[in-house]
Amino acid sequence: MTQPSPTTYALLGLLDARSLTGYELTHELRRSLRFIWPSSEGHLYREQKRLIDLGWATVEREPVGKRNRNRYRITPAGRQAMRDWLSTAPTLLRFEIEGLLRMFYANQGTVEDLVGSMETTARMARSMLDSLLGYVDEYLEEGGPLWMLEHGLGGPGQERIVAHDRPQFPERLHAVALVIEATARILAELEASLTTASRQVSRWASPTDPQITPATRKRLEDIRALRKTTTADMA
Repeated sequence: MTQPSPTTYALLGLLDARSLTGYELTHELRRSLRFIWPSSEGHLYREQKRLIDLGWATVEREPVGKRNRNRYRITPAGRQAMRDWLSTAPTLLRFEIEGLLRMFYANQGTVEDLVGSMETTARMARSMLDSLLGYVDEYLEEGGPLWMLEHGLGGPGQERIVAHDRPQFPERLHAVALVIEATARILAELEASLTTASRQVSRWASPTDPQITPATRKRLEDIRALRKTTTADMA
């Protein structure tokens, strides 16, 4: 039996709200989850087939002009699978940031290489954060999902309101805001940390300069102090 992946469930979650075509599934997932769960177009289309193989969705061909397109609908088994998945523990946390990978091997390059990777990664973090904040502006605008919640409109059992060419599901906003907050804080911290560090690194003679050893000691001690800060915040 084919085994589901987190991407399988990501697609399944979109179908819980409404039926979607294959293109709409791919477009919506890449728009909504590109910050936390990026996937290639080819992978997403393979995952759509997996939903059918698992019996979690049905597909029907519908005519569009001279062509046909696939429309997917979630099944009762799919809704149960989604509930079961949400009740389990997530898999191992992982990050894939090429700029940090390059920094890990910076001793094999130059200071200019290292600074370049740090500055580029910081700029990308800022660009991603700005895009994410654009979503927040949409949620907060007059007639947006938050406005719908506050006015009791557009929710389950009511006519869906279309904004920005998409039907809105304001009942999801409480959970979505938690995801946005966590992601935005990570991006903001990544940008700030790399921007500050790149200025310090630009003064290095080389990535292996023994003169920076005292600064490295302080950096490591500051990192270790985060353990105490985090524990205190949780108390």
